[in-house]
This record gives sequence, C-alpha cells and structure tokens, in this order.
Amino acid sequence: MINPSQDPKGYYSALGIEETANAETIKTAFRQKAKRLHPDFNTSPIAAKQFQRLHEAYEILGNPTKRETYDRSWTYKRKAKSDSPYSKKMDTKPKVVQTSGKSGGKQKSKAKPETKASDVLDQPVICECGQITAQPRYITFDLIWGRLTHTQHREISGIYCRSCADRAAIRASLITWISGWWAWPYGPKETVKALLSNMRGGRKPTERNAKLLIRQSRAFRARGEMELSRNAAEQALAFAATSTLRHDIDSLLLSLSTYPSRTLKNRWAKPGWAASAQIMPLACIVAFISLVTTVSAPTSLTDAVRNLFMQEHNTISTIRSTPVPKVNEDVVGRVFSLENETTNLRTGPGPSYKLIMVLDKGMVVLATELDPSGEWFRVVTVDGTTGFVNINQLNANLRVDSRKVLEIFVEKPPPAYDDIP
Repeated sequence: MINPSQDPKGYYSALGIEETANAETIKTAFRQKAKRLHPDFNTSPIAAKQFQRLHEAYEILGNPTKRETYDRSWTYKRKAKSDSPYSKKMDTKPKVVQTSGKSGGKQKSKAKPETKASDVLDQPVICECGQITAQPRYITFDLIWGRLTHTQHREISGIYCRSCADRAAIRASLITWISGWWAWPYGPKETVKALLSNMRGGRKPTERNAKLLIRQSRAFRARGEMELSRNAAEQALAFAATSTLRHDIDSLLLSLSTYPSRTLKNRWAKPGWAASAQIMPLACIVAFISLVTTVSAPTSLTDAVRNLFMQEHNTISTIRSTPVPKVNEDVVGRVFSLENETTNLRTGPGPSYKLIMVLDKGMVVLATELDPSGEWFRVVTVDGTTGFVNINQLNANLRVDSRKVLEIFVEKPPPAYDDIP
C-alpha cells in the first residue's frame, strides 16, 4: 500500500492500487469497486460518499494529464529532498561529541539519527503506561487542595487507555477526598464538583480527542493495520464537533472504505469499577456515623423501630379486637356486629319463628338475653327493634367506625326484658 505522505488526497488508497499502476489496472480497479460501492447495491449509510470519492479518484488518476499533475507534487518534494546536498551531508557525516577524560585526548563519536516530522506522525499514540491502545482518550481529572481560606485547583491530564484512566481518576479523587474540604467557604463546593467530574470519567475535550483519534487512525493505516485504522476513524466521529474535523474524518473513512472495520468492545461504554471505588470513602463515612449513632443511643435503632410498631399494633388491637365470649359466659349487655352478608332477625329462638327483618353485614346489635339452648341471642338493634339471631352470625370484633354507635346505646339504654313485646 502506498505511503499516505505520497498520496495526500488518498486517491490511490481509494482505488486500492499502487503508484506504479498502469491505466488498465486503474480502470479495472475502478469497475470492481464501483460495483460494490454503488448506492443501489451498497446499503451502507456512507455509500454515496464512498462512491463519489471513488469516482473523484478515477477522474484524477484515469486521466494521464491530471494524474501527472497530482503525482508531481509529492514526487518533486521527494526528489528535491533526496538531491539536497545538506541532506546528503547530514546522512553521511554523524555528529562528533568530544569528551575529555582524566587522561585527556580521547574522542568519542556518536551518530545521532534524525527524526522526521512525518515519521513522528506515522507512529501510533501510546498511553501513559507505554502501551499502544486502539481506544485512546485525552482526559483531564480535577484535584482540589484546601488551604484554610483558599482552594487550589489542579488538573491531571494525559492520554490514557481505560485501565490507566480508572487508576488516574481514583488517585485524583482520593487526594481530593483527603485535602479538598479544608478551605472555607468554597472548599466543600469545589470538592464535590471535582469528585462528580472524576466519577463521570473526567473531562474529555471533543476537538482534542477527535484529532487524537484521527492521528491514531492514520498511524494504523501507515502500519498496514487497516481494520484498526477504520475503527479509530469511526471513534473520532463521536468527537467531531466542527465541519473541518468531520470532513477530515469522512475523507479518512472513504480512503478506508474497502477494508472492514474490526469490531472492538467499547471500553468506555460503562462506568466501570472506578466509580464504585471513588464513592467508597462516602460509604465508609456513612457507616461510621451510623455506628457511632447506634452505639451512643440509649436504645438501638432496631429496638426503637420495634417499639414504635408494637405501640401502634397495641393501639389497633385495643380498638378492633375483643375476645369472643363463650356461650356459658354472661353476655347480657355485650355489643356484637353481624358477620354474614345478611342475618335474619326472628320473633323467637329458632328458624321456624316469624321473620321480623333482615340485617346487613356490619350492623351493631346489643345482646340482652341468651336462649337456654345456647344457640340464639335476643338482641336489640340501634333503632330499638328486638328479636332473636343465631349465635354463629355474631362477631365480637367491631370495626373502628362501629364504635360510634355505642354512644346510642349509652344515651338510649335498651328496653327491659319485661317491656319488650
């Protein structure tokens, strides 16, 4: 593959040919790629741009005059550089560094190779740990120092892989946790802001990260790692905030359109373990305060909650619950509620007696007499109606709202047994 420095607009890369290709090779490459990249057959969202880019490359390289003009720019520079007497002199004569020892007179020659700017740009960006990463990010973490009356804001910036970024975030947050609170009045506020920023993964400048990923893509392309190069260019799209950057990335992607993109796991998609580690000091502080509160309190928190619920339960039980009397107990003057949906009130203690009325569920009655058989009660309703009901249809557990009817029985005593017809 041709060197990107010899193909400034990426025409040779777009067609996938060498700089020495003849006209027939150029025409054949164009036809083959046109069939694959035509929008009618290619469903890619950038198919139209890819085809336009391919057609533009063919117009230049397919025309001998235009191709010669295009090639002249970089071939002239390469030839001028190789013919330069200064470059030959620098290549053939190494620098000589004289050092004087104790004995004096010894000379040591040390050749110092030159570093070209193009060679530097062709090298992949490395992380702080010294490793090449396919997903580099330029990140800035905040660090706060409190000094009684003023705060000192520092920044930790660099190019990180995900693992190094997590470690840098934890280190910055830990120092901020320890030293950021001790300034009044802005120390706590600035500390919280710095901690929240670090927990979110730090600050990632969009333009700088876009340029970083573009450089990484071009470096991978120069090394022949086209799949990684395309993946880095696709990552740069997320940070391209200006039209210039988007144009550069589109041109880069079009030159790599014939190569598939390697699917990489996005290491930056989830917060990771660093956020949990940074919030750990807060969890320790809360646990310590809870422990001190529990130990110093006269009663434990669990006992206090249990006592509260027990007190409420006892109050509800006192209102709602009354033990059901046994048949052989004295039930005269006892208040009951009706348990069934409908209860028959009869003139005598048995189902064969005449029906007086039908009572609804929940109505309150006052027992005045127990039948000798122990199965029927003589009761009096709230409106003064008296009769017999079966004992199985009465319930001694009253609802809270049924307590109001007791006032009626208190204010209006039930009729005596002799007065009941």
